[in-house]
Amino acid sequence: MVGVLGSTVAAPATYSPEVLEPIDRERGRAGIAHPSPRLVLGHDVWHCYELSWLLSSGEVRYTTGALIIPASSAHTVESKSLKLYLNSLNAHEFVSDEEAVACIECDLSALTQSRVTLQLLTFEALQESSRLATELELNVWQDDASRLQESRRFTSIGFRSLCPVTSQPDWATLVIDVSAEHFDEEVIRETVEGLRNHQGFHEQCVEDLYSRLERLLAPDQLQVVGFFQRRGGIDITPWRSSFAKAPVITRLFEQ
Repeated sequence: MVGVLGSTVAAPATYSPEVLEPIDRERGRAGIAHPSPRLVLGHDVWHCYELSWLLSSGEVRYTTGALIIPASSAHTVESKSLKLYLNSLNAHEFVSDEEAVACIECDLSALTQSRVTLQLLTFEALQESSRLATELELNVWQDDASRLQESRRFTSIGFRSLCPVTSQPDWATLVIDVSAEHFDEEVIRETVEGLRNHQGFHEQCVEDLYSRLERLLAPDQLQVVGFFQRRGGIDITPWRSSFAKAPVITRLFEQ
């Protein structure tokens, strides 16, 4: 991929949607030996910590937002280009926060060919949505309360992968929920460790892991979530699940 990733690029001084770069999801999935057909049921939650623009009232807005991109989208967005795009809004004037949000949603929806949403978060809301890995409850993941006793969890703190362009390491906490009768800790651990030197974007790493576990365990239910640590003012949390569900706006404190 030729673009801003791995290159020295000056931050735009004016609103610049043209800096956004798409990443073809099918290209990443083509690198998975047996990609699961359920990968499209998930979504990616991007916490963007450097949101700032001007309001016509004279106020300078500085806030955090949760950007949600469906896994069914044709493309996702390259994270460095997203950072440049968001910072190109710093001196741009909007009538209201709602107009700014609508602008960002429109630009990213056009890029990804899907419906992208942005939810602004107060600092209090961000703190309220933050958790320790040990504090995440099963009902955070599953909509159907009748399923809660049927799942077991594997948590991997300190998972490492490598950027496919720069080969720099990325770190994450993985949370894996598997239907209890198909749970095999040794298989899950070996599969996670086997991807420690995997080169792939965050989303592709989670999708590869999901596909491998689905093939090895054949579970009734499976959910893999990667809480990747922040880089460049953005953290990415890909969610992949065997069942469709509404996005959950939550993050780990270490992100």
